[in-house]
Amino acid sequence: MDNRYEVYAFADPVFYESPRRWGAQEEFDAVSRPLPAGWQRGDQEIWAVVRPADVQLPQQGWKIHVSSRVEDAEEVLEQVFAFCLRERLTFKFLRGLPVLQMQNSKYAPRGASGKFCTLYPVDDAQLERCLDGLGSALAGRKGPYILSDLRWGEGPLYLRYGGFAEQHCRNEAGEQVLALAGPDGRLVPDVRGPGFAVPSWAPVPAVIAPALAARAAQQETGLPYSIERALHFSNAGGVYLARDGADGPRLVLKEARPYAGLDQRGTDAVTRLRNEHAVLARLAGVPGVPEQRGLLTAWEHEFLAEEYVEGTSLSEWLAGRYPLVHPGVDEAAVADYTREALALVDRIEQVVAAIHDRGVVFGDLHPRNVLIRPNGEVCFIDFELASTVDEFVRPALGAAGFAAPPGYTGQQIDRYALAALRLWFFLPLTQLPALDPGKAQELADAIESRFPVPEGYTAPIRRLLGPAPADGRAFRAELGTRRAELGALLGAPEADWPRIRDSLAAGIAAMATPERADRLFPGDVAQFTHGGLGLAHGAAGVLYALHATGAAVDPEHVRWLVRAADRPVEPGLYHGGHGVAYVLDLLGERDAALDLLSRLATAPDDEPRPALATGAPGIALTLLHFAGATGERRLLDESLALALASAAALEKAGRSDAARRAGLLGGGSGTALALVRLYEHTGESALLDQAETLLELDLDRCRKVADGSLQVVDGRRVLPYVETGSAGIGLALHALLEHRPDSPSARHEPAIRLAAAPEFVIQSGLFNGRAGLIGYAALTRHRAAEPGAAALLDRQRALLTWHQVSYRGELAFPGDQLLRLSADLATGSAGVLLALGTALAGTPFLPWTGRSG
Repeated sequence: MDNRYEVYAFADPVFYESPRRWGAQEEFDAVSRPLPAGWQRGDQEIWAVVRPADVQLPQQGWKIHVSSRVEDAEEVLEQVFAFCLRERLTFKFLRGLPVLQMQNSKYAPRGASGKFCTLYPVDDAQLERCLDGLGSALAGRKGPYILSDLRWGEGPLYLRYGGFAEQHCRNEAGEQVLALAGPDGRLVPDVRGPGFAVPSWAPVPAVIAPALAARAAQQETGLPYSIERALHFSNAGGVYLARDGADGPRLVLKEARPYAGLDQRGTDAVTRLRNEHAVLARLAGVPGVPEQRGLLTAWEHEFLAEEYVEGTSLSEWLAGRYPLVHPGVDEAAVADYTREALALVDRIEQVVAAIHDRGVVFGDLHPRNVLIRPNGEVCFIDFELASTVDEFVRPALGAAGFAAPPGYTGQQIDRYALAALRLWFFLPLTQLPALDPGKAQELADAIESRFPVPEGYTAPIRRLLGPAPADGRAFRAELGTRRAELGALLGAPEADWPRIRDSLAAGIAAMATPERADRLFPGDVAQFTHGGLGLAHGAAGVLYALHATGAAVDPEHVRWLVRAADRPVEPGLYHGGHGVAYVLDLLGERDAALDLLSRLATAPDDEPRPALATGAPGIALTLLHFAGATGERRLLDESLALALASAAALEKAGRSDAARRAGLLGGGSGTALALVRLYEHTGESALLDQAETLLELDLDRCRKVADGSLQVVDGRRVLPYVETGSAGIGLALHALLEHRPDSPSARHEPAIRLAAAPEFVIQSGLFNGRAGLIGYAALTRHRAAEPGAAALLDRQRALLTWHQVSYRGELAFPGDQLLRLSADLATGSAGVLLALGTALAGTPFLPWTGRSG
């Protein structure tokens, strides 16, 4: 689970939504308070900005952050507000208590934790006045320690050297990030992580020099144990593997930061840690529960020492054993897996029963909190949400898909999680019943038809994860009104493409919000960083899918995109304005498209990175399209120059660049695709030579796994998907083989096609899910040497029913992480629509991946 998604799930039960909309429910009075003459107000998403109109800020410098507890926040803000008005000091503050609580929540970014107000002194003298004056005014106030900053004294003030005005540069991944100007004037990333660091060239004011020196001299942790390594970090603190003495036993230390790691009730990490200590003491001697070895305090943080449990988490166990992720899975392997899984379910339920016998509710049962010891026994970890039955406190945190909905209480909380685990062992889609309770019945049916589970195994799944009037989810019942009919539509032996297309298009149209300026269709959380216009996550991608598949396109939605294209937008094909211009032209809005293209040509940018999503190859393909559309030779020349520059950069880095990315959107395959399409316009065979070279660079990052498939190596994982996996490389290879069928790279295509044939895929989307595999297999089927290509596509289409839900009676799909529905091209219904169109009707797939693109 990607914890970034949690904060985007607070505001809306069906779609990912901006945290600002959730936080706007309870804003501070100061957000809208009238300002004195000569002052201005501004907005920065979750921040409210107040600035004196006649003060010019430097580009960068030493900024002051103010931390605060939730219960003190309004008083602290009033003091900061009054001080800054007197001092004529620009400042910003979080807009309300919900946002402050979110910033300090357990899974919020650690680098932003504790930052409540930010002050921007214009020079060293004003900096010193702020530290003295505001430091005295706020003396004795408490707040979370700001990990990215230097603490000033013992109060809630912190310091960091960083940007005042927004400047941007590209980081090593090619992403636009906030920047600082170095001593030579060149922009470098303004890294805002959880550790304090000062650029070596940054000026150090005399007032803070002693504090910097004191921090640099600080060495001791104050712990009686030696830390071997960190096991995990969150906003609540770290979890460390430690040793008691040089030759003593290993143990685990859990760290709790005061006032940080808040749950939804505002309880902090220290309170939960003390609770965990008390619960473990009560459960002493219960098999499957680790031994606690006491609480201790070091510096300002508290630590719980626990027995070190050697073992593998259930999540790791599943990743190594789950059979359906392999193509052509052997039924004996399915039977063996089923026996192992059933044995683990039994052991886990025994531990839960023993915990319940002691009068305790575990409260946080999920796969990462269960370890399998080398001897096969299970052990639970992380008891911070546990409570006694007599003094039960409903957990205010929980893992998506395993946390019981409202209406469950006491030991029912654990029984719900046990039912979710029963589902997870065989179909790890536990988030879906939480989004649409009717899915529990469908998934239980799928388990019984696919795995040899005993009779009655799925009964808890059906009873506890399904719809229940008292569980708080009844308001979503409309999502399932036509579920069975829609599932039959996708799973029918003979696909009814027009009905499938029209239902998906109607579901997408029902999600549209043309009254909003920020987005037309709901999608991935990336909308709130890349904007709601682009090809990957915005309106352009959705309208492209509708247009490409022959579905109805609402003229009002086209007008929305035309109006939105007048805004400033970054360059790029999938995450920028070039993709928007391309789609506008396809939709018959050439004037608007050319106007946007002209503005993008003058947009400030450093050398575009060699990445299809954001950089040179995507821009090159867009210019190539407009060269053909307008007949302008200049555009063709610019396209060729960009593609060749991208190829040269990739070839220069070569295999020696260990950090290089692979795949269609970020690797060499994107440039290879651009080179092939340019060859089709110029006839220059050298372009195909370069495309082959770049494809081999990406293929060099792949590995042949035990099932015979070829996939991209990404750390400890291998990936078959379109965005960063082997299917994306396969799309570029497909373009090359249309012209050079005897290329040496052709030897990899059967193994890439095999990687696109797993029975189980965790997500349904186009970039990183089943839809992308369907689109790739459909686009390349005419060259498939193996029999059964059509049957494979039929099976993959039918398996989409595992993810399908209904929205207002029409087909719909969840986005990445499966927590909310999405309409976008990269993760949601539009991507599924596009892939099914390619598979069932031969309509275009992703732009330029096939001849029809």
